[in-house]
Amino acid sequence: MPQYFGKLPTTNQPWNNIGGVQAVNWSDAYGGKQRTVNFECGNSRLQITILSSNLVRVRFAPTGEFTPRRSWAVTVDDSEWEKVRFEVQDTETTVEITTEKIRLCVQKQDSRLVCFDKANRPFAEDVDMGIGWRRGAVASWKKIYADEHFYGFGERTGFLDKLSQVKTNWTVDALDYDALTDEMYQAIPFFMALRPDVGYGIFFNTTFWSQFDIGAQKPGVCQMETRGGELDYYIIYGPEPADILRTYTQLTGRMSLPPKWALGYHQCRWSYESEDVVRELAREFRQRRIPCDVIHLDIDYMRGYRVFTWSPKRFPEPAKLVSDLAQAGFKTVTIIDPGVKYEPEANYHVFDQGIANDYFVRKADGVLFHGYVWPEKAVFPDFLRSDVRQWWGDLHKSLTDIGVAGIWNDMNEPAIDTRPFGDGGEKIWFPLDAPQGDGGDEGDKQTRGRGDETDGGDEGDEGDQAKSENVSASPCPRVPVSSSTHLEVHNLYGLMMAKACAEGLQRHRQKERSFVLTRSGYAGVQRWSSVWMGDNHSLWEHLEMSLPMLCNMGLSGVAFVGCDIGGFAGNATAELFARWMQVGMLYPLMRGHSAMSTARHEPWVFGDRTENICREYINLRYQLLPYIYNLFWEAAQTGAPILRPLFYHYPRDRQTYTLYDQVFLGASLMAAPIYRPGVEYRAVYLPAGTWYDWWTGEKYTGPTHILAHAPLERMPLYVRGGAIIPMQPVQQYVDELPQNLLHLRIWPGENQYLFFEDDGITNNSHNQNYSLREIRVYTQENQTVVDIVKRVGEWIPPKREIIVEVVGIGEQRFTDDGGAYILRF
Repeated sequence: MPQYFGKLPTTNQPWNNIGGVQAVNWSDAYGGKQRTVNFECGNSRLQITILSSNLVRVRFAPTGEFTPRRSWAVTVDDSEWEKVRFEVQDTETTVEITTEKIRLCVQKQDSRLVCFDKANRPFAEDVDMGIGWRRGAVASWKKIYADEHFYGFGERTGFLDKLSQVKTNWTVDALDYDALTDEMYQAIPFFMALRPDVGYGIFFNTTFWSQFDIGAQKPGVCQMETRGGELDYYIIYGPEPADILRTYTQLTGRMSLPPKWALGYHQCRWSYESEDVVRELAREFRQRRIPCDVIHLDIDYMRGYRVFTWSPKRFPEPAKLVSDLAQAGFKTVTIIDPGVKYEPEANYHVFDQGIANDYFVRKADGVLFHGYVWPEKAVFPDFLRSDVRQWWGDLHKSLTDIGVAGIWNDMNEPAIDTRPFGDGGEKIWFPLDAPQGDGGDEGDKQTRGRGDETDGGDEGDEGDQAKSENVSASPCPRVPVSSSTHLEVHNLYGLMMAKACAEGLQRHRQKERSFVLTRSGYAGVQRWSSVWMGDNHSLWEHLEMSLPMLCNMGLSGVAFVGCDIGGFAGNATAELFARWMQVGMLYPLMRGHSAMSTARHEPWVFGDRTENICREYINLRYQLLPYIYNLFWEAAQTGAPILRPLFYHYPRDRQTYTLYDQVFLGASLMAAPIYRPGVEYRAVYLPAGTWYDWWTGEKYTGPTHILAHAPLERMPLYVRGGAIIPMQPVQQYVDELPQNLLHLRIWPGENQYLFFEDDGITNNSHNQNYSLREIRVYTQENQTVVDIVKRVGEWIPPKREIIVEVVGIGEQRFTDDGGAYILRF
């Protein structure tokens, strides 16, 4: 075999085959809710659990023994699902399980599984070995059907469809990522597969290193592999993407409704290095009449990068600064990293408390682990422990007490170097055998004695951990030991930091909703935090890539997502920044951000033309806030993404399957941005139905392709026939002025729309403290009829005038009293 690029041949261990079914029996372990079928396959066991009519859990244990449920499990426990009706037919060759929506067939000869919909179309079908295992790994092989496409996989670069690619689930600091990058900051082992009339999703329920090979190694075969001890995955039948996401987010959780101000424009930089700079920034926004709700403070607000401190020189009066910003309509968000400066006998309360209570990660021999991040030598809380999360969450009180309204969690993959930043170190993570967590199974608490407090500089597993200096610490009490290790929970570190933060803010800002942002996470991160796509670059390629990245996050259950507008690293041109702001108007999280080594990236630094474009599109964002806020409510209720690829609404239209550069904001608005320099025309695909140009009102009938004119001032934007879009007057920040005018823009057609409102800030909307109104539009006797149903809910909007405009036909006005109205145009 020829050697190439210095590589040597590799021989993998052979896979062991699951073999045939030798016995079938029922499990009745969940309080009489009989839902599990066990298949004895020699010394191994296959288990299928029916959780709902479109959701089944498949588990395989090579040893015949399944791992107990973990205390940090992200999925709803099997016992918590309502009992579902299904039938089992045990024949000589197969076992068939039938629900209201699907049929599962297990072949007894080789234990292969295949699912069928009611039209007898197969999906999630085992091929090749079906299930196999070898030392340190277990895997499953599924058939890829003709014209099948694959989406989701969490945070991924490149285009929308991931067919013929390999996707690894292992959180890393993905600095300088590009279209070919595999591992990213987030690890979400979930995907959905779509072909005409058939759609399904698979959540690979493993926190260990795992990988999807979607036909790359062997065309027509999708391989799922984990380095955990068992195979555990959920099959979710659609058939449409919305159905899949509704069930997936029921399984892993849904986002809470954020404060409405978090939907406005955010401004950030690494760093606005002093109070004076921040105050000048705020003045510029208000004087230039560019709306902005949030200012983020990056790491330089701290004293020497010590978390939960303020620089006494650059930010001498943080409480006054935060208060003054609030008076001007700005919310303050501060960054927090997990690395705690190693600083014995320095009266640094975070370090002292963590050492005293043994809250920091230790190696398997009890030695305190350390690495290098912004404060140089640092130690790291074990967020897998509930007591550590409680402590960490309570540390945020020092920030919330002075008015900080949100927290930005960074560097939590975790991002660690072997040497101080700038000294050419290597990136590492905790030793893979480092114990973490409260215990293996829920309530399982053991104790361990503390080892020698000196770090002997041992190398971690497989050479991934570099040698470190000696670290000493004061004695501390005996604490619970975990039967899990970093090998198992590495992917959960960022998620659990975000959870600790969110729960702390809930305790200390009980009257108001808070904003939480995280760089790293795992499946279910939407329950605790919004997410941004990390350190992107000021490149046209990154602008183009942002839409499929955010769409795939939304298709992975994480709706509140964004990319740094203008690019974090490098210098944007005026044209790039203008185009990026147009696209950024669509991002669920609309934040501008840039790095310290770059030129400033505020909207006004590129000249009058770019500033005017930025102002226009930020203004449009604020006008659309009632519509966008409604999308967030929908995401909180159903798990629906806010930013959606076209196939989400047209899953039977093959033209949409690989179309990555057009996007829906909700169900009604479709954008076709410009993502290359010097381009003023582009092809736009309009699917079946009636479409209207947002800017000109021109009408089109799809499916068709058109050539859109897009000078620098215009991003092509289209509206579906029948669209109902609530809008408000431009404000410089959310709730700057009384909401005394609501503009309902309606395009002729047929539609029904649920319009949700509340105060946008308190946590009372779950107690009927909201307003919900159904609006219908239809055609009757050559007239467009707008039927506004009586308001439901206890929240009463302020006295206001409602303008109902049927675009291209006319408008009517009335003073809203919550009653029913039928308007004819």
